[in-house]
This record gives sequence, structure tokens and C-alpha cells, in this order.
Amino acid sequence: MANHLFMTDAEVARALGVTTQGFKEQLEVLERKEFPHEDEFFKNRRYWPAVKAYFDREYGLISTPAPTPYGPDGVENW
Repeated sequence: MANHLFMTDAEVARALGVTTQGFKEQLEVLERKEFPHEDEFFKNRRYWPAVKAYFDREYGLISTPAPTPYGPDGVENW
């Protein structure tokens, strides 16, 4: 596995133990299920910890929900 945080699709596929072609064939389905998207700022690479967290959630290793685009904004003071 690569030793950096942002990985190409080929590196992600290698880390997952599948072929690059096989991985790319499944991307549309995975991305509909909130699989981490490529980040343009990092040359269209995927953030590996988010990829790992996706599969950890998918296979029940962690029970936290997927992150939302809007994080918690603090405690309400009524």
C-alpha cells in the first residue's frame, strides 16, 4: 500500500486487492453509496483514510454515520 494520504484509483485498487479496471467498473455504484470522491486539489486522488472508513462502516467495523457536508455547528443556546 502507498504511504501517502491521497491515492490514485490504481493505488486504491492495489490497496484493496483488486484490479484497477475492476475497481473503476464499480466506481459509479460505490460513489452512489457515498464512497469518497476524488479531490481536485490533490490531483484527483482519493483520501485513503476516508476510503478505509467507508469500508469499515460498510462492513460494520464502525457504527458512526458517514460524514455530512455540514458538520456540527455547536451547542444550541435557547
